[in-house]
Amino acid sequence: MRPVQWVLFPLAIWGSIAASARAQDDQPAAPPHPRVITPNGEVMSPRAIDDDYNRQLLGLERQRLERLAKLASRQPAKDASATYEQIFRLAVANNLFSEAEPVADQVIRSADSSPTVRFLAHLVDLVATADRGAFDESLATLRGILGEAKKASRPGPPALDSALLLDLCEAYYQRLVQASQLSAARNAFELLAKETTNPAVKGYCTNRLHRLEQVGKPAPPLEGTDLDGKRVKLADLKGKVVLIDFWASWCLPSAEELDWLGQVHADQSARGFQIIGVNLDAAAEGATHDSITPNVRRFVLDHNVRWPVLINGPGAGDVAKAFAIADIPANVLIGRDGKVIHLDLTRRNLAEVVARACAP
Repeated sequence: MRPVQWVLFPLAIWGSIAASARAQDDQPAAPPHPRVITPNGEVMSPRAIDDDYNRQLLGLERQRLERLAKLASRQPAKDASATYEQIFRLAVANNLFSEAEPVADQVIRSADSSPTVRFLAHLVDLVATADRGAFDESLATLRGILGEAKKASRPGPPALDSALLLDLCEAYYQRLVQASQLSAARNAFELLAKETTNPAVKGYCTNRLHRLEQVGKPAPPLEGTDLDGKRVKLADLKGKVVLIDFWASWCLPSAEELDWLGQVHADQSARGFQIIGVNLDAAAEGATHDSITPNVRRFVLDHNVRWPVLINGPGAGDVAKAFAIADIPANVLIGRDGKVIHLDLTRRNLAEVVARACAP
């Protein structure tokens, strides 16, 4: 996980919408990707092929987890403990928490695994519980994990590398936010920020809480000049539903999300939905506004972006800082009254949440 110098790649395998961007203002929109006709006559796009590849890859990862679980069940305790740790790390890396939940439950019930593996099993079980929509139960699980850690004779929980812990935090955060469980997310990360002894985890929780605290409050001011030299002012869009999308041209998920952002924008723009892109290429070391503008402009043209794009700047032009953005891709949804109503929408929930916000 890398902070906003600058990119957090989400744990989930990002898919994409295969449909072409719709035309606006009576101008035909070029398809974002060329079509491919397979030998059997099936028409596919390169993105559809990528999606199919990712599905098959996830299937192989599931098979690997199943085979490792069978192996661990036959191994001596010491060897099994190492295999279980491998299973849980693979589950985190591939976002397969539900698939690993039975193994985690087995380890939790057993007295043979090492403290580190048991602790990791509890964390995997925590995210899997949220995956099932049992959010109150997941909060209780989190309290139990932290309570047991405090009771332990050794200081703090078993050591796990910060990168793994941050991936687990992000997975849990995404489950709560995508299900619109924003209050539960605040409770969870307030508790975790208070109890954790890991500086990286504490910093992560603090940032997420800063963002969650914005929900229900007026959005910070945003004003700047887009790539076409037009002034963009958030206050002028009051009465519209506005998504502020933070991205960078070198962030792969930023490129992939443009398909489904464009689809929702086309579907809902007539109902008062507007997107403002905020590019963060200038955050890269040694980058300047002038040096990155040609690349940003080319990226916007290549991906048929049909909404205003600002380049994040210093001082009053630092939109990312105003919205407490510490990693990308990220977004903030603002209602017609100018108040923040949601955060970090993904392909999974964007269309539904925006449609609800735009409803009469």
